[in-house]
Amino acid sequence: MDKSLIVIGAGPAGIEASLTAARCGARVTLIHEGPLGGRSTHGSLLPSKVWLAAARPGATPARILERLGKVKSAWVATQQRLLTGAGVECVQGRARITGAGVVEIDGQSDSLQADAVILASGSEPTFPPALKPDGKRVIAPRLLAKLDWLPPRVVVIGGGPTGCEAVHLFNALGAAVTWLPGRPGALAGFARPAVQILCASFAQRGVEILADADAVDIERGEDQACVVTDTDSRIEAELVFVATGRRADLDGQGLDSLGLDLPPATDTFGYAAQNLYLVGDAAGGPFLANRALAQARIATRHALDLPCAGYTAEAVVQAVYSQPEVAQVGCVEGDGIRGLELPLDTALKAYLRSPDGRFSLSWDAEQRITGGWVVGVHAADALAPVAAAIAAQATLQQLAASWPANPTLGELAPMVARLAVDAG
Repeated sequence: MDKSLIVIGAGPAGIEASLTAARCGARVTLIHEGPLGGRSTHGSLLPSKVWLAAARPGATPARILERLGKVKSAWVATQQRLLTGAGVECVQGRARITGAGVVEIDGQSDSLQADAVILASGSEPTFPPALKPDGKRVIAPRLLAKLDWLPPRVVVIGGGPTGCEAVHLFNALGAAVTWLPGRPGALAGFARPAVQILCASFAQRGVEILADADAVDIERGEDQACVVTDTDSRIEAELVFVATGRRADLDGQGLDSLGLDLPPATDTFGYAAQNLYLVGDAAGGPFLANRALAQARIATRHALDLPCAGYTAEAVVQAVYSQPEVAQVGCVEGDGIRGLELPLDTALKAYLRSPDGRFSLSWDAEQRITGGWVVGVHAADALAPVAAAIAAQATLQQLAASWPANPTLGELAPMVARLAVDAG
C-alpha cells in the first residue's frame, strides 16, 4: 500500500489508529506531546480503574499507588512494543496542523506531510470557576494518580460515570461520602430503573445523596473544605472530588488553518475536511474509551480507502465501574420499543459472585434487538452479546438460538430472548 498517515495523540484512539494503519500496510507517524498512553493512561482511565480494583477497607494509598505504578509501566511497555513491532514511527513533540495533510512539530524546521491526518488529541476536564480543583482539599479525577492519603469525609460533585465511581471508591475505602450528583440527577441518559437501583445501593451503604441541590462554591481551609449549594446547604469534608464534565482538547491544534469552526462537524467516518479526521474525545462526547477505539479504526480504514462501515453509537456499551456496576447499550425505551427484565440471579454465575441486580433486554416491532441495560456484577461483560446482536441487526429468535458457556453472565441475554420468544 502506498499510503501515509499522521496520527496526533497517543491515547487509546491514537494508538489504535496507528496500529490499524500499520497492519494495513500504510506508513505511519505517531506524534505525541505527552507520554505514550496519553491522559487515559496517566491521568484518568487507568489510574481510576486501579483504585477501583483495590477499593476495600484496609487498603492503603501507598500500596495502591505502588500497584498503579507497576500496571502503568507494564501497559506503556506493551503499547510501545506493539507500535515498534508494527513499524510505527513515534515522534514526541507538540504538533500543529498547517494545511491539508501537513503538520508542523515545535522545534523542527521541516513539516511532515501525509495522505491524511487523524487527530486524536483527547479531552480535558471542565470546571465551574468556583469549583476548580486546587490539588489540596479539592481534587479532580486525574489527581487520583497522586492521592497519597485517605480522608475521613469526602464530598463528590458530579453525577456522571466518574462521579458514580468516585462515590463507590471512597465509600468502599471507609470514608463518609456525601454525593451531589446535580440536577437533573445521576447518569443522565441511562435507564431510570438502573439508576434507581444504583442510588438505593449507595444509600444502603451509608452514602448521603443530595439529589435536589447543585454545588455553587467551595470554601477552602487548611484542614478541610466546605461545599456550598444553591439550597444554602453547607457540607464540610476533608476532601472534595469534582467531576463536572470534559471537553474536546482542540486548542492550538491548527484547525483554524483549514478554516474549520470549533468544534468541527464530522461524518460517521470521522471525516472533517481536507484530509483530516477527528476521533475519540477530539470528536466530542460521550467520552468513552471503547467509542474512541471504534472511531479510530473506522477513520483509519476510511482514510486508507479500505472497506468499512461508519460509526454507529448504538452498538457501543456505556459502563460505570462502581459496585454495583451499571451498563447500557443501544436504545432501551421509546415508541415501539418493548423490553423484558430478569433478576441477575437467573444465571448461576451470579451466585458465584453476587446475585443482586437486574438485566433488561429491548427490541422493536420487528423483533430486532435494540438495546439493554444491566445493574450488578460484571454488568458491562453481560451486555457484550447484546452489543454484538445490535451490530448484526439480529432478532430475538437469532439471539435466543445462541448458547454461551454455562455458568456465565453471557447467558442472560439469550435467556431473556428465549423467554420473550416463548411468550409470543
